[in-house]
Amino acid sequence: MSKKTRLKSERGAELIEFALVLPLLIFFCMGVIEFGRAYYTYNILSKAVRNGARFLSTGLVTSTGTINATSETRTRSVVVYGNTTSSGTKILPDLLTSQVNIPAATVVSGSEQYVTVGVNYPYVPLFSVIMPATITLSPKVTMIFVGLTQFPS
Repeated sequence: MSKKTRLKSERGAELIEFALVLPLLIFFCMGVIEFGRAYYTYNILSKAVRNGARFLSTGLVTSTGTINATSETRTRSVVVYGNTTSSGTKILPDLLTSQVNIPAATVVSGSEQYVTVGVNYPYVPLFSVIMPATITLSPKVTMIFVGLTQFPS
């Protein structure tokens, strides 16, 4: 076979190979994008929960671990909106104050208490081929309470 005939028979081979590999490359790129979005969303939620726990740790808690209702409402607003007035843009479009979890403070001793703030956020993927189900992102932060302790009278 001459060199010229061999080149003619291999014409288009690169195009066929590219056509075979392209779906895998697209699938891989979609996976990278989806993982990046999920990680970015989790990072935003973690920062919001940390800010909420920091705010709550300076509030008002009873000596038995009961959190003041006003402090709890304001903490939920800090997590969702980034402020205590529940105004402005939410940090994530579908995040609700009802998704913020604030259990009673953990009382270790009379002077040592810990407050916990968490959130359960349903992450909806862009590409259902990569992640077919909704995933619940649940960051949680516990901080030592440094605010005012209200003792029963």
